[in-house]
Amino acid sequence: MKILILIIVCLGAVLAYDIVHVFILSKKSATLIRNTTPFTRVVTEPKMKILVLGDSTAYGTGVTDSALSTAGRLGTLYPDAEVKNLAVNGLKIEGLLEILNTLSTDERFEIILVQIGANDIIRLTPIDSIRTGIQDVLAKTQKIGTQVIVLHSGNIGETYFFPWYVRPVLSRRSLEVREIYKKESDRYEASYVDLIDSPVDKLVKENPDIYYAEDLLHLSNDGYGMWFEEIKKHLQPVSKNI
Repeated sequence: MKILILIIVCLGAVLAYDIVHVFILSKKSATLIRNTTPFTRVVTEPKMKILVLGDSTAYGTGVTDSALSTAGRLGTLYPDAEVKNLAVNGLKIEGLLEILNTLSTDERFEIILVQIGANDIIRLTPIDSIRTGIQDVLAKTQKIGTQVIVLHSGNIGETYFFPWYVRPVLSRRSLEVREIYKKESDRYEASYVDLIDSPVDKLVKENPDIYYAEDLLHLSNDGYGMWFEEIKKHLQPVSKNI
C-alpha cells in the first residue's frame, strides 16, 4: 500500500512539474507572438509575386527581425518581388482553406510557400481530415501558383516543449502527416520540403539552444535559416526575376 501511495505521489509530482513547465513555455510563446510582425512587401509594379500561407512558422514567430523568417528570406532572395503574407498564428489546415477561398482566382503568383500542418499534428486533427484538407489546399494553390512549395514541420515529437510521454504520439503523427504530404504533393505537382528526412531535424534536436526560440517550440533566427536552406533546394528559376 505504501509503495502504491509513493508511486501515486511521484506521478502527481511529475504531472505537476510538466503542467508548470508547459505553462511557462506557453507564456513565452505568447510573448513571442506579440513581438513578431510577419514579413510582407508591397511593390507598385512587381516583377514577380510571392504568396506565403500558413501558421506561426510562416508568420515568423520567434525571429528577432521579420527579414529572418522564411517569408523574409524569400524577399531577400527576390528583392523585386511583392510578398503577400497571409499567415496566422495557430492556424490549422481548415483555417487556411477559408483564407484561400477569399483570394481571387484571377490573381497569379510565381511562388506560393505553404507552411501548414504543425497545429493539426499537435491538436490531434483526425488523419483523414488532414489528408482531405491538404488535398484541397494543394488543388486551390495549384490554380493560382506557378510553383507551390509545401511543408508542415520537422518531427514535433522531438521538441522539448512537450512532456516526454506525449512526444511518441506527436512523433508518430508527424511521420503519418509526412507520408500524406509526400503523396499528395506528388499528385498535385507541388514540391514537398521533407524536414524530417534531412540533417536539419537532427541538428535542431541536438542544438535546441541555437535553433529554437526561448519557448522551445518556435524556431529562432538560425532555425528558420536552416529551414530556408531546405526550401531553397526546391525553388525553380523564375523567368520574371532571374
